[in-house]
Amino acid sequence: MIASFLLAIVLIIFLGIYMYNWSLNTVKNEIINSSTAQVSFYLTSLEEEIERIKILQHESLTDEYLGKLAVRYSIMDEYEIMESMRKLHQRLVTIHNSSSYTSNVSAHILPIQKTISSTATVSPIDMNKFDQIRVPAGETGAQLVQYKNNLYITTLHTGNAGLPQKYMIEIELDTTAFQEALGQFHTYDNSGSFLIDLTHDIVISGKGNDANVRLQDLAGNYHELKSGNVIYSNINGQKMYVVSVKSDYLNMLLLRYIPQELIFVPLRDFYIWLWVFTGAGAMIMLFYSIYTYNLIHKPMRKLVGSFRHVESGNFNVSIHVNSKNEFGYLYQGFNSMVQNVSALIEQVYKQKILNQRAELKQLQSQISPHFLYNSLFLINTMAKLGDDNLIPFTKLLGDYFQFITRNASDFLPLREEVEHARTYSEIQFMRFPSRLTIHFEDLPDEVKEIQVPRLILQPILENAFKYAVEQTKVKGLITMRFQQDDRALRIIVEDNGTDLSESKLSALQKLLYDTTNIETSGLINIHRRLRLIYGDEHGLILERSAMGGLKVTLQLDPKASV
Repeated sequence: MIASFLLAIVLIIFLGIYMYNWSLNTVKNEIINSSTAQVSFYLTSLEEEIERIKILQHESLTDEYLGKLAVRYSIMDEYEIMESMRKLHQRLVTIHNSSSYTSNVSAHILPIQKTISSTATVSPIDMNKFDQIRVPAGETGAQLVQYKNNLYITTLHTGNAGLPQKYMIEIELDTTAFQEALGQFHTYDNSGSFLIDLTHDIVISGKGNDANVRLQDLAGNYHELKSGNVIYSNINGQKMYVVSVKSDYLNMLLLRYIPQELIFVPLRDFYIWLWVFTGAGAMIMLFYSIYTYNLIHKPMRKLVGSFRHVESGNFNVSIHVNSKNEFGYLYQGFNSMVQNVSALIEQVYKQKILNQRAELKQLQSQISPHFLYNSLFLINTMAKLGDDNLIPFTKLLGDYFQFITRNASDFLPLREEVEHARTYSEIQFMRFPSRLTIHFEDLPDEVKEIQVPRLILQPILENAFKYAVEQTKVKGLITMRFQQDDRALRIIVEDNGTDLSESKLSALQKLLYDTTNIETSGLINIHRRLRLIYGDEHGLILERSAMGGLKVTLQLDPKASV
């Protein structure tokens, strides 16, 4: 029996290890396949874009005004020349604006020795550049040419019937546009991409690439790589997966590199739980063996141990009866005896515990140790630095503790409660002047003297301060304003915290009406107190603030007698 149980546990552990390795390989393949698909899609789109640009380029060879300037320039008047150049310039600008990959479109007209471009209008023709950017004979594909580390697409119009060459349309490609387009592959930290023109060995790095990652470290001989290759590199101690896709039409190679650690991120929790599962399995095997070994002695030890608990004053002991043998009879007798004795002292004992717990909660509600410690540390720092704010800070701190520790009535005028909230806010502002902005709306005169429960505003501000300042890197903003109508007085506190998800907000809203939870937070405590005093239609309303954080609306009846 034990051997079978141990064998089953071992098989389950090995199954968990197998599932982990399978999940790791699956996630790795999915990331690599997704990256390959994205890179392939980009290269395909780039091929289509270059082909579209070439079509526009070839269509421009038949431009009417380009033909006039090349053939009839000598017999045209000045107006006709200017108009033809303007029309041709407009067409070149249209081609230029049709694609983000073009930085300039030019027409080189040999008969008149002039160049008309989309960016520089008319200039003398550069014959050296003209000769360098001509497409070599016999070249196929996209026919990209290089000149001064830039890429060009050119097409030359030759004269008919053996006549001399007339003009060339040149399109200069924008390297910056390629870099920005490649930046889409910088989706993970320390990842990036390289686009390589294999014909001219021009390397374009994606925008956002890690400066410490060099192409030579990723793929030394990239000319030998083919589409779909996945290589493994170690760069500056960081392991990388490199995906390559090649375009035969463009004769370009696109490399995308991804840190290996990204593959393990989704499985990190799974890896932890695997070890937890393994440890739990080992513990189960150990405890099961001990339990089986002590199968006869354990019932007696359980009974003896229960008697010792009763001797020490613990009457909440109960032995579970799961058999009808002699021990089952003894267990039932023991449970009956403990229940009878416990019933005599339960009421007094529980009442004592509840009173102690209530006193403890009262002390906890009066003084927050962390708030006190932080304030004293700040006083110490201000004293050392000779800060001029030391005196007003200690005065505020004294007013604060005087308010929360005094044995006064449970009710007080609203103006005093608001003043205490202002005191607390000023203390927090002195602690975090650069990270906190607090705006209090003026309290309306007609509600200043109404009686309200003590300490109903400070816990709301504490909650806003916690999520708008302590748990966010942006500057915190907390506002308090007042609204009044015939039915209720509303005190609204909002913050710009960034940590409030929809699930957290929903959970808070449910807790307000969860009567089974004994332990309560400050917000829940205030909500229940207000409902007991003013009725179920009053209390707290929790919503998402327009500033992004939590909006707490405290609603009470100003006409109620308390």
